[in-house]
Amino acid sequence: MKRPNLEKISPVEGSSFYITSHKAPLLCHTDFWHFHPEFEIVYVPHGDGKRFVGDKMTRFSGGDLVLLGPNIPHNAFNFGFESPGYEEIVVQFKSETATEMAETFPEFQPIAALLARARAGVAFHGEAKHRVGEMIRGMIGLNGFHRLLKLFEVLWELSSVTTAEDLDAVGFLSLSPAHAGRIAKVYQLIQADFHRELSTREVAEKLAMTETSFCRFFRGATGNTFKTALTEVRIRKASALLLHSDVPVSRVAIQTGFNNISLFNRVFKKMIGQTPGQYRRSAQLN
Repeated sequence: MKRPNLEKISPVEGSSFYITSHKAPLLCHTDFWHFHPEFEIVYVPHGDGKRFVGDKMTRFSGGDLVLLGPNIPHNAFNFGFESPGYEEIVVQFKSETATEMAETFPEFQPIAALLARARAGVAFHGEAKHRVGEMIRGMIGLNGFHRLLKLFEVLWELSSVTTAEDLDAVGFLSLSPAHAGRIAKVYQLIQADFHRELSTREVAEKLAMTETSFCRFFRGATGNTFKTALTEVRIRKASALLLHSDVPVSRVAIQTGFNNISLFNRVFKKMIGQTPGQYRRSAQLN
């Protein structure tokens, strides 16, 4: 199995979790083997294909709904999709969100049990797949507190689904504790300063490393260059602003560290598969 890349999840400001949706045209069949410490729900409303999770390839038909636990390596779900008109809705959230609620409120115990099971991955079948999937779709139009409540409702519904399949995936953690601390600090710096120029030299100095050794370390630990990691965070921030605000595209570019609108449009389309304007319009049609 090849080494997966670490993906950094960046919720929009004021939110505890990340949600996004994509529709064709996309960069379909793109190979992106990755992992992240957050739980992930993926809903594919229609179509047939193959999912690549952990060390297994399994098939789905008539759409897909999965809940993946932290650090499970998986490929992009449009990789292996065999039908026209790809669409997906993705929700990513920290395990502490529901776990802490379960410790306070016994009503959340079924959700805690679901998340414990999902640490090896769960796929949902039957009518529940689309019933709960449409609840997930409905989260796109909500904001703040109401979107969080809907997430808990979705998890509650999933906890009672009997037509579910364990994927038996093994979690992956490529970082030693020492490396994990350094990587966390790098992403803290990115989160704080993604809107301005942030050089590898500046970050290296804050980690008491030379620029060369930092670049080698970061790529070896995450599979990405620092520039790629910074760009990914910026584009995620931009997609969240496009999805949840009416800030003009030109302002979104500036607020997320792109001083050149043409560059912003080009990078956004390369990573998301649509221009910023197309992405905003397609989200509004959902």
